[in-house]
Amino acid sequence: MFDFLLGTHEFLGNHSFPEFIIGYLFGAALIIGAPTVFLLLAFVSALMKTNGKMGGYREYETYGESSLNDAPPFLLPDPTNPKLSK
Repeated sequence: MFDFLLGTHEFLGNHSFPEFIIGYLFGAALIIGAPTVFLLLAFVSALMKTNGKMGGYREYETYGESSLNDAPPFLLPDPTNPKLSK
């Protein structure tokens, strides 16, 4: 039984079952992992919903007021800007 599982076979192109399993796992990791990394890098700013602005009190405390917060929004109006909610 172990010889059948670990040995090479002509119908598998002289490869063993563990080689195929490792190959399929590696292929699945590439197929699933590469797009996941790309999409996370591409859309992380959209997930944060900051429009590129400083996001927290710690940055404000450390660096003070920033002119980046006065920049107009690029895609959508900023609902957190009190100047726009009239």
